[in-house]
Formats: sequence, structure tokens, C-alpha cells
Amino acid sequence: MQSPTTNKDKIRKPLLALRAQLSKSEQQEKSAKIVEHIKQSNVFMQSKKIAFYHAVRGEADPKGLFNSISNSNDNQQFYLPLLSSDKNQGLVFAPIDQNTQYKNNAFSIPEPIVETHALLDAKELDLVIMPLLGFDLTGSRLGMGGGYYDRCFAFKQSQPKKPVLMGFAYDFQQLDEINAEPWDISLDMIATEGNLRVIEAHPPTFT
Repeated sequence: MQSPTTNKDKIRKPLLALRAQLSKSEQQEKSAKIVEHIKQSNVFMQSKKIAFYHAVRGEADPKGLFNSISNSNDNQQFYLPLLSSDKNQGLVFAPIDQNTQYKNNAFSIPEPIVETHALLDAKELDLVIMPLLGFDLTGSRLGMGGGYYDRCFAFKQSQPKKPVLMGFAYDFQQLDEINAEPWDISLDMIATEGNLRVIEAHPPTFT
């Protein structure tokens, strides 16, 4: 594990370097193990509207959840995030299926091409699988610094029950401590190749 840090920028570079050292096969193997933990959880099985993310630059990849389940569970709809035109909103979510077309956003991350009326507000989701650079066991999350997820889920500070926010990460991304800012939104659960953890301070509604 890494040591506590008061400067988030100082820890991002070594975490990115560790992630870059993984081979494609290691990324796939670890990601598949994380997916299996989530698939067996009650929170996943009971969720109907599930958002995940398009993995880039060595991120742990949750797409196995969509590939393995989407065709067999008609009760579940999957979504991917889009950058919102409203900076205060951060993100909106687009429904996807096997025929969805994509285009790259300003960060070269593929986003679904959908009609505006199909977009879903974050409050309507049941479960959100979130990318991260680092996490600690209090649920604090270290992202890339853009604040998109924090702005998108700011309402969770006063309405904490839904959606469930689940970090999707490699074991080595666990930090001893992240000094959270007042605007940082905490994770409810953390899934790694080692296990699936519930954050005791604010467990999800599903059990």
C-alpha cells in the first residue's frame, strides 16, 4: 500500500506508472476477477439501471459486466457516461446495447451516440461502477482531478441511498489514506480482484 498523502497530485503519477506496467493479459485477468465478484453480489443482481465506464489507458475494465449479462437479463439496462454541457452537472448517462455507435469526447474517451431525450440523470441510476486512480477503505476516491463524478453525484451528500457508487480497481490502487475534500463524494462499495468490500460508514441499500 501507498503512504498517506496530503497532495493528491503527488500520488497520481506513481499510480499511473504502476497501472502502465500491467500487460494486456494481466489487465484482462484482473478485470475478469473483479467482474466475477460484482456479478455474484446482491447489489448487482437487484440493480436495474447500471452505469459503468469505457476503460482507457490501462484502467481496470468493467465491460465484462455488460458483455456477459446484457443479453441474458432483460430487467437490466446499462449506461455509459457522457460529458454534460452543464459543467455543474458533470455527467449524464446514455443507454447502450450491442448496436450502439460511439464517438470520442474531448478526452479521447468513446461516448455513445444517442438522442438527447434518451439521456438519463444520475439520480435515476441504481448502481454506478466508477473508475479511479486510488481508493482507501473509508470510501475516499482519488480520480484524475477533473471532478466530473464529484459534481455529478454531489446530491449524494444529502440523499445518500441511491445510486450505489462502486469503485472498480486493482488491489494495488488501495491507499492507506486519502485526505478527502468537502466536495469529494465517497464510494459505497469497492470491487477489486481480491474481493468486494462494503464501506461500513455508509453501506448500500441492497444487502
